[in-house]
Amino acid sequence: MSAQERNPLHTPLSRRNALKLMGGLAGMAALAACAAPVAPVTGGEGAAPAAAPKKMIVAHRREYFKEMEDLFAEAVINWGRANNVDVETTTVAAEAREDFVPKLLAQVQAGDPPNLVYHIRLTQLLYSQDAVEQVNDAVAAMEALYGPAPYGQRITNVINGDWYGIPYMMHGGGQFARKSVFENAGIDPTTLATYEQRRDACLEVSDPAANMYGWGLTVNSGGDATGLIESVIQNWGGHYTNAEMTEITFNSPETLAAVEFLTEIYTSEKYAPMIPPGVMSWTDASNNEFYLAGTIAYTHNAASVYAKAKADGNPVFEDTIVLETAVGPTNTKLEAGGGGQFIIPRGAADQDLSKALAAHMIQPEIFLPISLVSAGLFLPAYASYYDMDEVVQAFEADPNLATMGRAAQGDHLGSSWPAQPSPFFDAIAAQAVLTDMMAQIIAQGVSPADAVAQAAERMARIGEEMGIQF
Repeated sequence: MSAQERNPLHTPLSRRNALKLMGGLAGMAALAACAAPVAPVTGGEGAAPAAAPKKMIVAHRREYFKEMEDLFAEAVINWGRANNVDVETTTVAAEAREDFVPKLLAQVQAGDPPNLVYHIRLTQLLYSQDAVEQVNDAVAAMEALYGPAPYGQRITNVINGDWYGIPYMMHGGGQFARKSVFENAGIDPTTLATYEQRRDACLEVSDPAANMYGWGLTVNSGGDATGLIESVIQNWGGHYTNAEMTEITFNSPETLAAVEFLTEIYTSEKYAPMIPPGVMSWTDASNNEFYLAGTIAYTHNAASVYAKAKADGNPVFEDTIVLETAVGPTNTKLEAGGGGQFIIPRGAADQDLSKALAAHMIQPEIFLPISLVSAGLFLPAYASYYDMDEVVQAFEADPNLATMGRAAQGDHLGSSWPAQPSPFFDAIAAQAVLTDMMAQIIAQGVSPADAVAQAAERMARIGEEMGIQF
């Protein structure tokens, strides 16, 4: 059955349009070339030859916290050694706008994909290209052992009732603040519930002469910038489409009000003292670097910034508080649990072996040592983990972990709200529509109203290219 037959919203794209939707990325070389066959291992005189090792390629997401990336690869390699499997690991691009998807699609089409892939999100987009295998049996086995996977994993990886990703971890993160910086200004950061309150507090604690800037957030490019813009728009009541995905609803008074809120922050003289130098050229790594350097007081980020501070013994670690999710005029806390999953690319060899490796990586003996040193970067993805003594004790010892853990269990639909997840929303992120919109306003002087209208038109064109009629 084709992807289109499974769901009319998941219309397979042509190879040309797939590349176009992923930002026109080229470089279709394979993630890794297969190594030469390994010669059989023989015993002593008269001994029967041992079976030659099986071979696997495991592709895993490049982490912003390198220590976690290395721990993951080490656990995979150790499993291979213990099971007579010659495993080669390779890292792939971390973000949707990069080249992971087109490269994987090229491998699937060539009949030579990796055996197993760990990544975050993107299952919907890969499914739309008929590029992933169904994994119902593997997920059923994991849930039987460890309890149900959270809502955020289900809306990403369950399509038409079938699982196409094996839940692995929840991606901890949130809104980080330097306690001492706010408290020294007489502000209790835990009382800052709204975006407006946080904006005003960030201005109050800023002191450019002392190299301290309150608002450590960019709208330039990357996942962090997209997440900020999207969060503000949704907190003001704006969204991309209606629930049925029959019309683009982005060009609305709610969206415009949210964009005007952001525009004022980055363009007005009033808020200039809280904006770090060069913020409009920041990438995803920049707010990590500025926060770890102690020059910004507030930022939104994955838990990589917290994990890195802990690993390096950086004093900002003890001074960091993870705030509750900010709200806007809708006064609704929009918490979504994002996470990572194992996927088996269409046509991958030795799929039972791939499932066995995924199960190995999920078991507590392997997962918890990685999770508990990650300072929230790898949170558990199955319910019973949260009752395990090691996890309970870790949350009691570090309330920031508990805050991230609660947010990861949220049931907000995320980017697609109020619609169900779809490759369409992945394509909007991949084409950087929101950050391009803000660049038009800030760098080119386009009015917020015109920029919002143009972004909505661009979304409609993306939908048309995907075969979705709005």
